[in-house]
Amino acid sequence: MKGWKSGFTVVMALFLILAFCVSATWAAEATKAKAPAAKAAAPAAKKAAAPAAVAGPATRDNRPMFGYNVKGLPKVKLIMISDSPFGSVGDVLAVMFERMVKIESQGQIEIDHHRFGSLYTGVDLPKIIPMGTVDIGSINKGYLMTKAPGYGPWIIAYIWKNPEHMLAVTGSPEWYKMEEDQSIVFGNIKPLSHVAYGNWDYWSNKEIKTIKDFGGSRFWSYGELPNAYIQAWGGTPLIQARAEMYMAYYRKALTGISSSSTVYLDYKYYDCGKYWLHMPTYPPGSTGFHYVQLYINRKKWESLPEAYKKILIDASDLYSWASIWEILCLEKVSEYQLVNKHGMIDVGIATKHPEEYKKICDAAVAAGDEYLKKRKVPQADIDSAKAILAKYGEPAATSAYSWWYQAAWAEADKRLAEAKKRIGAGEKEEVVWDAFHPKRFYEMPYEKMKAEWMNIPRCVRNWPMEMRLK
Repeated sequence: MKGWKSGFTVVMALFLILAFCVSATWAAEATKAKAPAAKAAAPAAKKAAAPAAVAGPATRDNRPMFGYNVKGLPKVKLIMISDSPFGSVGDVLAVMFERMVKIESQGQIEIDHHRFGSLYTGVDLPKIIPMGTVDIGSINKGYLMTKAPGYGPWIIAYIWKNPEHMLAVTGSPEWYKMEEDQSIVFGNIKPLSHVAYGNWDYWSNKEIKTIKDFGGSRFWSYGELPNAYIQAWGGTPLIQARAEMYMAYYRKALTGISSSSTVYLDYKYYDCGKYWLHMPTYPPGSTGFHYVQLYINRKKWESLPEAYKKILIDASDLYSWASIWEILCLEKVSEYQLVNKHGMIDVGIATKHPEEYKKICDAAVAAGDEYLKKRKVPQADIDSAKAILAKYGEPAATSAYSWWYQAAWAEADKRLAEAKKRIGAGEKEEVVWDAFHPKRFYEMPYEKMKAEWMNIPRCVRNWPMEMRLK
């Protein structure tokens, strides 16, 4: 009996020691699990040293894509228009979207893609997509606001609190409902996904340091709202197709244009104007993507089988995130080339003359508000939009997206550092720069390109799928 009791005591002691060890291990694991969450809740736009900090955030989109059954479905043809020049980010990504849809539909969806503005330009799309002359293309909302001014409260420039604010707002169900509602107001277009062209900035062929320096200048514009901004600064806006704009800028009929640094580099605008005003439309370190959307003719959309719709949604989402990621990761490389290779002069309004930048921002916001009144946008709609913008501008909302910018900024730094290192080691500049540009996708085997796009970090967009498929 004594031996039994002694044995029982030993067993219980071992059990208690084991339980203590397991509890301690669980506690340690729980502490580790809280660490990434604490980092994700850090103040918005806090830059990370390395992309390793982005693993597994709740706002990361890891949904499965493609693999839909298209057997027995009729073939369809979609006419698509793009007007970016060969080798530009816009052209590369549009071609890859076309390729992805064809392959993932097993050839059932043919995209008849007219590139380089050979058939129509972006200015034409708001007319010809609703008519059904063309089925699909990217349209900037500035053109849509001629008939649907209700977009206005959502897209006024210089209102965003930080880069994350844009991701939080545009990924919300309220944003997609607005997209659906306004596209119906405009008539017969269906929103698919965002397309990024960079952090819009201003560039000129004369030095402009203050808001007063805009007086007497003529700036290219891309819609009614930018018209209002330029007029508020004392300039005269002019809307033109890109081909016309280039020649007007080159001949100095235009003082300046608005463009991202990557677009300015891709389109060789540095031959027309050497002054980078450095007064970004969106928070520094971010990219504007809410202003341009990939749209499809709504009647055509409604005629498609659900499997085809899902393929187009998946492809447009990957296209969207590839454009946002690639543009943002290229900004530093583009700026470096513009200044160091092409002789652009960084005037630095935002960095060297912050008081003037504030005047410019305040004037633009006031002009936007005045524009909404002029276009008779109901005050209730304006107030509702502002309330939603404020809701998603709170730290609790924006901090959930810091991981994405941490990853993008780290990648941007890595690309520039590696490019400078390779050039310093004697590699040809054009070969090095091209290695970091999306034009690398042109000749890449499809499965490799698809894998790269699938690995690009994507944020969850809480857009109701039933509404997207409608």
